[in-house]
Amino acid sequence: MKVKLTAFGALTDILDKHSELEATDTDELLKVLKARFPALTTQKILVAVNQQIVKNNIPLNDNDEVALMPPYSGG
Repeated sequence: MKVKLTAFGALTDILDKHSELEATDTDELLKVLKARFPALTTQKILVAVNQQIVKNNIPLNDNDEVALMPPYSGG
């Protein structure tokens, strides 16, 4: 499945801010990204699919919007 990928925060320094990638689920997506961008292996990454943060592996569909964000805290 081809998904739209957006990176935020410090992750934009490592990978393109906007791009597309093929993956069947979020685990595969992260595996592909970490293989392509080794600097990601040391980063903590929050994943959101279609504006919903996901904590477990979920399947991806064509044209899903996946956002990669560094952890955040509120105050």
